[in-house]
Amino acid sequence: DPTLYLFTSLTAGSSHIVTATSRIETILKANRIPFTYIDTATNDLAKKLFQRRAAGKKLPLLVKEGYVLGGITEIEEWNEYEELHENIG
Repeated sequence: DPTLYLFTSLTAGSSHIVTATSRIETILKANRIPFTYIDTATNDLAKKLFQRRAAGKKLPLLVKEGYVLGGITEIEEWNEYEELHENIG
């Protein structure tokens, strides 16, 4: 599945997650990169994948083909150095 997923938790009540999710969304849209939201609070399969593969990283995260690509820190850095398309594939 080549779809790019934005894993987040909109029901977590954490303003950090909401702010970071919004920032990632803005960056992806500005770069015309299509993505699909996945709310780990309501999607058990996504929640299990996140718990297995996140390696201590916090939501929101970009996931593609079952692999965690990065979170807000990586995405902002890739965007700043124009490496977004290269790192997302």
